Amino acid sequence: MGFGPASAADAGAPWGPALLRFAVSLCLVLAGALVAGCGTDAGSTPEQDVRRDAKVIRQYFPELGAFEEVVWTGELLGDARAAVPGPSDFRVSGMVRLTASDAWRLRSEYTWRDAPGGPAVLAGIRPYVPGQADWKSSEDFTATVTEGRYAGTFHVDFRKNALVFDATNPRKKV
Repeated sequence: MGFGPASAADAGAPWGPALLRFAVSLCLVLAGALVAGCGTDAGSTPEQDVRRDAKVIRQYFPELGAFEEVVWTGELLGDARAAVPGPSDFRVSGMVRLTASDAWRLRSEYTWRDAPGGPAVLAGIRPYVPGQADWKSSEDFTATVTEGRYAGTFHVDFRKNALVFDATNPRKKV
């Protein structure tokens, strides 16, 4: 008995083609459920997901310069367990402490406007975003960084040399 059309001999068998198709479908569904569960970390907390490696952020946002420190996190958007594999959208948020020279460079090269309300970031980064900040944003700076290829926001407080970013699907440049 194969997976092709049923023969006359198979028609009366209790394990006929319909039952076989059902069993195969059930196995595929169960295998998919097992694979979808792989890689999830039930004990994950936002603090565990916060990263401090600068190399990755410098690859995505070299325009920030030689910042002193960074905290960032990312997440996959949508259903990462979709039945059809393919590229996933992702969001990355973080806060960098600019060097004094990079803060001066950014302030002098771009036009900055008040950004009331403050930046929107992923939950894991919120504790690192300075309070009582004088947030500014720049359409020119955002256009330079994103090159019009993805959505991103960049808020800076020049008194604290703090820059907060949030971007969807940024592209590596370096």
